[in-house]
Amino acid sequence: MNTINDNFELQYIPARICDDKELTIKYYAWHPTECKLKRVVMRFNHLKTKMNKTDLIRHIRKIANDININLANGKNPFIEAETPKSYNKLKDAISTFLKMKERDMRPDGLRSYTSYCKKLNVWLLDHKMQDCFIISFTKEMALEMMNELALSDGLNNRTWNNHFAFYRSLWNWFISNYYCKNNVFSNFEKKREAEKFRIIIPPATHSRVAAYCKEKMPNMEIVIDLVRASFIRPKEISLIQIKDIDLFNRVITIPAEKSKTHNKRFAYLPEWLCAKIVDNFELNSFPMDYYLIGSGLKPNEKHINTRDIDKFWSKIRTDLELGMEMQLYSYRDTGITALEENGVPRSVIQKLTDHKTERMVGKYVSAPNKDLIDKVVCKIKE
Repeated sequence: MNTINDNFELQYIPARICDDKELTIKYYAWHPTECKLKRVVMRFNHLKTKMNKTDLIRHIRKIANDININLANGKNPFIEAETPKSYNKLKDAISTFLKMKERDMRPDGLRSYTSYCKKLNVWLLDHKMQDCFIISFTKEMALEMMNELALSDGLNNRTWNNHFAFYRSLWNWFISNYYCKNNVFSNFEKKREAEKFRIIIPPATHSRVAAYCKEKMPNMEIVIDLVRASFIRPKEISLIQIKDIDLFNRVITIPAEKSKTHNKRFAYLPEWLCAKIVDNFELNSFPMDYYLIGSGLKPNEKHINTRDIDKFWSKIRTDLELGMEMQLYSYRDTGITALEENGVPRSVIQKLTDHKTERMVGKYVSAPNKDLIDKVVCKIKE
């Protein structure tokens, strides 16, 4: 059915499939600036070599049907012209997104992105929407998917927020690459998260860990020390190259491309840690582009995967019968708490630990500061 506006002007002529010299979809729509009907032609010859005839016909019919539904609902292709890829299949756009990210992402991050995308593709398949066009995926569908994921995967609020943040960023990528104009995840509200529970490694426990490492895996003790004393994240440790280490000035350079926050920074080494590095590694015996921590926790031309570092830590934890809650990353929390309790200003801790704000540093405080009570609070007069 053709639609006529209040001025008796034809607003569109429905889409039809033409298969003569070229396989096309043709239709007419009202051009808002030229004030007349203009023909729109969509060509599909390029798909003839990629799809069998039955699938191709089904695909073209679906597109034509969606176009007519959109025209009947008042959507104008010339207004939508800035999103020429809106009739791409969502699954194909996701595949393109991952291929683009594969070029400049670390393996751990790419695995996470791939996992989120797989969940979206599985949801589409479960709802018989595997051929859904990007323009057809609505806010209602986005909400339904997030709710179903929360129930089926048992997502807590923090994990739900992580999923939401990824899908919102995915749609922002779609927008910037002309797949759509609106972000279907834009109006979601993050769920309130419980405060992250931080574990502090007691001194007695650390003494046991240090003794174990000295006996069975000395280089792992240095990994632990880099986390607790120099506040280098395990992922960043795995990417330290010998050229990044300046033992004379007791500093390690963390380039922007290796930093979690993507900011170049300096990690500082206590004198005793420099001595350990000298004793454990013959750095002058290796090329400058070798990684400090490679396979077997030794310098190597290939860096170690953080999962392998976790395996070494898991063995220590198992052999010493430590609680599962004690993570290697807990040493970073322990070091930050120690600085706080020793009265180091949070502005200084922020610089040492590569946090964005002092407020984030405050999250590491696990107990009241006894020195503040004994030396400061006692001076407050009634």
